[in-house]
Amino acid sequence: MKERKVQLLRVGFFACPNVKRVSPTTISPSFECIEILTGGKLFFEVNGEVKQFERGAVFWHKGGEHTICETDANDPYRCIVLYFKVDDGNRPGPRVSLWESSDAAVDFATECHKAFHSGCADMEALSDYAYSTIRWKSSPHQSSVEIAFPEPLKRALTYIQMNYTSAIDPENIAEKSNLSRPYLFALFREYMKTTPYHYILQQRIGKAKLLLSGGLTPIKEIALLCGFDSLEVFYRQFKKETNLTPADYRKKYSAYPESWGRLCALQNLKGK
Repeated sequence: MKERKVQLLRVGFFACPNVKRVSPTTISPSFECIEILTGGKLFFEVNGEVKQFERGAVFWHKGGEHTICETDANDPYRCIVLYFKVDDGNRPGPRVSLWESSDAAVDFATECHKAFHSGCADMEALSDYAYSTIRWKSSPHQSSVEIAFPEPLKRALTYIQMNYTSAIDPENIAEKSNLSRPYLFALFREYMKTTPYHYILQQRIGKAKLLLSGGLTPIKEIALLCGFDSLEVFYRQFKKETNLTPADYRKKYSAYPESWGRLCALQNLKGK
């Protein structure tokens, strides 16, 4: 894969005046502008619907797109703006994202702002750090529930996140989310590119990976903690998703794989 070259050209702070709208800036080709809200209220259209955004929201504009511009005159938005030169026009993330923590987004933007103007920062390292962090934090696996999702799907995803370690299935997900089973499957097919069954499985496998790589909890206990009916089902599904057994995954990705046998012996967990 070709490495994407980026250069951070400027970082600034903007406080919108007490008006409903300011004139937006159209981004030139081969440039990208990233605006991170530090306060106030902003209105921005997502998939044909105007939504309200507040502190911590991240807007990523590529060449040809315009910057944010509509606000609440009684609480106008403030933002830190990062402007990059890029070698292609393929933005590697969503245009709008909400990171898991609004504080983290604002702290990151403030850090970049201070570093850029410190006079002693390694600008190449800062460019790489800023761009890669935004790309990672804005990815679907890191940001909060995708803002462009319909509300019924958001409800279903939230319910799954809170209950995937329990015995849930599409029927009770649909019931708790106040939508029909066929509509639930249609939403997942369109937006998640998978089925509710497989999405639940992905959440369970993800939690199991963390537990396997992070300690000596018995595998049988991990299976139960992650919502699997039995150890046999856990092994079968885990192997199908990762091409490794849970035991092999633990040996491969534990912090100290060279010492795994000794640690197992000390905890009397070998073979579990």
